[in-house]
Amino acid sequence: MKTDMIPRGVLRLTPCNYGLSKLPFRGPRRPTDGRYVAFLGGSETFGKYIPKPFPDHVETEIGEVCLNLGCQSAGPDAFLHDTAIQSLCYDAAATVIQLPGATGLSNAFYKVHPRRNDRFIAPTDKLIALYPEIDFAEISFTGHLIARLCAVDGDRFELVRKQLAVTWTRRMKSLVGQANGPVILLWLASRAPQDVSTGIRSASHPAFVNRKMIEGLRPYVSNIIEVVAERGRLDGMQFAPLDALAAQGMLGVAAHEAAAKALRRPLIRALG
Repeated sequence: MKTDMIPRGVLRLTPCNYGLSKLPFRGPRRPTDGRYVAFLGGSETFGKYIPKPFPDHVETEIGEVCLNLGCQSAGPDAFLHDTAIQSLCYDAAATVIQLPGATGLSNAFYKVHPRRNDRFIAPTDKLIALYPEIDFAEISFTGHLIARLCAVDGDRFELVRKQLAVTWTRRMKSLVGQANGPVILLWLASRAPQDVSTGIRSASHPAFVNRKMIEGLRPYVSNIIEVVAERGRLDGMQFAPLDALAAQGMLGVAAHEAAAKALRRPLIRALG
């Protein structure tokens, strides 16, 4: 009988769920009947190729239960559509939110999938009027969409980019507002949050998010932590040969260790 073989050295990740949430998170499931810290984020927080992602490091270092609520390709919309995750954030002793990009959210120009926020669902009438020459039926992902809009007309895309920034700020304020305890924002990227950020390459992630947008959230959170680390460092990562290119686009083990180190003291202070 033929069976699926997992290559040696590849992480054997078991997904888990919390409550009635439909979002798949990285297991093992952590207890939620006592005090815990909630970590919200996307693919980096999930840490697909990382043996020990930064929420696990933090749990070891501060001695508190840490829920890794990182979900691959998730943006603010995924969590704002999920009442179970909102409840977990409300009950958490503290919440850490890895800052997402600004492309994976529904806005005045296009709609994304409510859970897989990298999936482009449809343009709005406003985007069709702005780009009448584009056949949007050919586009399935937001990355492809943004690249196409930029290539066709960068000047027109500025209208889209400004709308993304406004929508991102509004959604992030709503997401922060779900937490009852202190909230720490985590900038975890291969670039510093420059005042101007363009492009959707992995090196520019979080796409179209800049320092002005982040500072606009400062009055609503207890702290903002910035960690800048190099992408493409594969030391300690575990992946199948066919996933090598995808792994190179992710932040590596050293980045997760640096994030945990940067979060340790601010979290201890926030937890009192």
